Amino acid sequence: MCYYEKTHFDACGHDTFRLMQHCHFARNDPGHQCFGAWNVKREHLQSRVECKDCTARRAALKTNGVISNSVHVIQTAR
Repeated sequence: MCYYEKTHFDACGHDTFRLMQHCHFARNDPGHQCFGAWNVKREHLQSRVECKDCTARRAALKTNGVISNSVHVIQTAR
C-alpha cells in the first residue's frame, strides 16, 4: 500500500491526493505502479479555500467577462 496525503477543500467540495511514500512493490516496479489499496496517512481540511482547478476556472471566467468581480460563485460537488 502506498501512502497518500488527502486535502479536502471546503469551499468547492473537492479532494486532492498527494503521494507521500511508495510501497515496497511500487518502489521496485520500473513504472512505480502500485496495485494495492490506497492508504491515506494524513488528512487536511482547507476551510474557505477552493482547489487549484476551481480557482483557475474562476480566473478564466473573470478574464472572459462571464462573471464580474463582485459575483462569487461557489460550486458544491459532493
